[in-house]
Amino acid sequence: MNSTVSVRTCGDYDASILVPVVQRVLDDIGGINTFVKTGQRVLLKPNLLMSSPPEMARVTHPAVVEAVAGMVIDAGAKPFIGDSPPMGNLARVLSKSGYDPFMKKMGIDAVPFSRKLAAEFQEERLFRRIELAGEIFDFDVVINLPKLKTHGQMFLTLAVKNLFGSIIGPDKAAWHLKAGKDYESFATVLVQIFEKIRPVFSLLDGILGMEGDGPNNGTPRKVGIVAASADAIALDASVCRLLGLKAERLMTCALGQAMEVGVADENRIDVVGDRPAGFPLRNFKTPKSMSMTWNMTERSFLRRFLEGHFIATPRIDKKACAQCKICLNHCPPKAISEKNGGLEIDHRKCISCFCCQELCTSDAIRFQQPWLGRVMAFLSR
Repeated sequence: MNSTVSVRTCGDYDASILVPVVQRVLDDIGGINTFVKTGQRVLLKPNLLMSSPPEMARVTHPAVVEAVAGMVIDAGAKPFIGDSPPMGNLARVLSKSGYDPFMKKMGIDAVPFSRKLAAEFQEERLFRRIELAGEIFDFDVVINLPKLKTHGQMFLTLAVKNLFGSIIGPDKAAWHLKAGKDYESFATVLVQIFEKIRPVFSLLDGILGMEGDGPNNGTPRKVGIVAASADAIALDASVCRLLGLKAERLMTCALGQAMEVGVADENRIDVVGDRPAGFPLRNFKTPKSMSMTWNMTERSFLRRFLEGHFIATPRIDKKACAQCKICLNHCPPKAISEKNGGLEIDHRKCISCFCCQELCTSDAIRFQQPWLGRVMAFLSR
C-alpha cells in the first residue's frame, strides 16, 4: 500500500493565509477527524531547539502550532505542547519563541519532558532499550510538528529527527557519544524512536526553512511549503526531493524503509496537493559539516585522510565567543577545554556530533573545510 504525502504552497504565517492551507493539507491525508477523536488528550511535539524568535527559523513557527491546535480543539480534543529542549527549560523556550500568547488564549498547557520510561524493542532491532520521556505515553495521540532545517550531523532535521526531542535533555549528549561517528547507528536510534512513538501524522513547517549549517546557525530561507503525512519516512523522502536532494542521502529514509517502518521509494508514495512552481530547488545549501567518514573505523587510513583533507571540522571563533561555556559543559566526548584565555576543541577527541554548534547562541562555532572538501561538496550536488 502506498503512503500519501500532501504538499501545499504557503508564503506567509498570517492566520488568514496559513489556517486554510493547513486545513487543506490535513484534508488531503484524511482530515483531522481521522486522527483525533472527541475527548482525547493530544500531545503536539514541535521543534523547540532553543529560545529563539520565529524569524530565525530555528523552531517550528508558533503560527503553525496554533493552527493545528485550533483544529484539534474543533475536533473536540484537548491539545498540549511538549518537548525537551537540549538547553533551557521548556517554559522559557516557549515564551522566548513566541508561543505564550496563543497558548494562554487557547488554554493550552506545556508538558516538560522529565520522567524517563524504558521503551523495549524486538530482538531484531539494533537497540533493545531506549529511555524516552514517559510523559509522551500519557496521551491518546501524538502529532509531530517539525521544522524544515539542515543538520550538521544528520544532513536534514525533518519529521523523524524531530522526535529525538523525546529523549530527555541531558541524555541527548549520551546518545551522541554512544553513536560516535557512526551515521547508521545514530540514524537507527531515530527510526526506532519514531517506530515507538508513532505520531498519527507529521505536519512540516517549511514556509521559512533553514539552509547551510543548521540546525542553529544556518541561514533562514523562504521555501514556501506546508507538507503532511501519516508516514514520516515518506514525508521526509518527499521533502528531500522537493529540495533537489536525493532521499537516500537522509539515512533515516533508507533505514526506515529497510526496517519496514515507512516508505521512501518514490514509486510507493502518492504526493498530492499543489504542484509548486520552482521545485525541485536547484540551489538549496546543505551543511558543509556533513561527514563522509561515517562507518569507517577510527584507525582507518582512509578515514584519517578524509578527515584531514575533505571534512569540515568545528572551530571556535574566539572573537564571537561569549564565554558562556555551554558547549564545554555539554560536549559529549569532553573535547572542549579552556586554554589560552578562551575555549578550544581537541579534534582528536571530537566525534563530529556538532552539539557545540547546535547549542551555541553566539554563532561562535564555525566550520573550517579544506579546499578538497569544498570541491567534493560542489560536485556532489
